[in-house]
Amino acid sequence: MTNPEHRLWAQFWTLACEARGLNAMTEQELLQHLNKDNKPDQPPIQGLLTVTTTQGNKTRTIQLRPDAVATEKGENGGIGGTVWLEVDRSKRGSDREASLAALASSVGRTLKDGSHLRRVVIFCKTERIRNRALAVVNGLAKANNGEVLISGRRQFLEVEPGLYAVWSAIESKLSDGRIELIDAMVGHVHVQLLPIWLPKVRIDASNTHSLAGWFDENYLPYCRPVGLGSWPSLTSPLFAPLMTAK
Repeated sequence: MTNPEHRLWAQFWTLACEARGLNAMTEQELLQHLNKDNKPDQPPIQGLLTVTTTQGNKTRTIQLRPDAVATEKGENGGIGGTVWLEVDRSKRGSDREASLAALASSVGRTLKDGSHLRRVVIFCKTERIRNRALAVVNGLAKANNGEVLISGRRQFLEVEPGLYAVWSAIESKLSDGRIELIDAMVGHVHVQLLPIWLPKVRIDASNTHSLAGWFDENYLPYCRPVGLGSWPSLTSPLFAPLMTAK
């Protein structure tokens, strides 16, 4: 295995989702899920999202797949759909930054499995890597927020540090057959630090490390927007109800 730490964090995040009651899959599990009905003569599905990136005069179409993915039902006023995880352990090169920009610009789109991309969560190992990811999203905001929303264009409004509400123009069919565009919030982009401090936490008076991500902290699997409230209590098959003696 060439990158065990990367896989470890993706699996950690998947378990964090499951503990919050969300269905989640790692990249490997997702690929198996996407290809479960493929016929032997069909080419395998390699990605969950197809995007086009442009760098200078070079344009390319690529398929993206997440490090892990989860599904939300949209309770408590949230928007249901797919949560896409990216684990950034190292600084992205220009190609990967272009892919990240294309991914963030795809919030609200329909994915290969028929679901809608509602949330992109980017976990960064260091503050430097986080600042680069923020620069990518802020670059999208600078390029698009002053423009009129049309189909395919996104605006990125920072509502909390590292949290961006993504707006787009949604088509709505009128009774006379005409189409109107309605501005709507279609999802979020989250840029957070990987909780690499958690192994150092001590649950006693001697602890000096951040508790972000520790059980009741509203940090995992992503920082919930204030309007959605805190995450529900953890769930586990080990929390079986106690038998009542007769």
